[in-house]
Amino acid sequence: MKKQILATGRLNDRADRTKLTSIHLDKEVIDWIEKNTKGNKQLIYNYLMKKGIEQYEQNKETIILEGLDDNS
Repeated sequence: MKKQILATGRLNDRADRTKLTSIHLDKEVIDWIEKNTKGNKQLIYNYLMKKGIEQYEQNKETIILEGLDDNS
């Protein structure tokens, strides 16, 4: 399968622009990223999060999550 997202760069000004954090990622999300991307995972995670936020901002709907099964 051809990789859909290829990240060849790196995070610039990491100390100023990012914050180290620890989160638990859904295994389905990790599997999708492994199958569909190649390269710098930090760039990929940030890109996908920003695109998801942009989509949410366009819709402006209230979302209530009660568990992992609710975010599909």
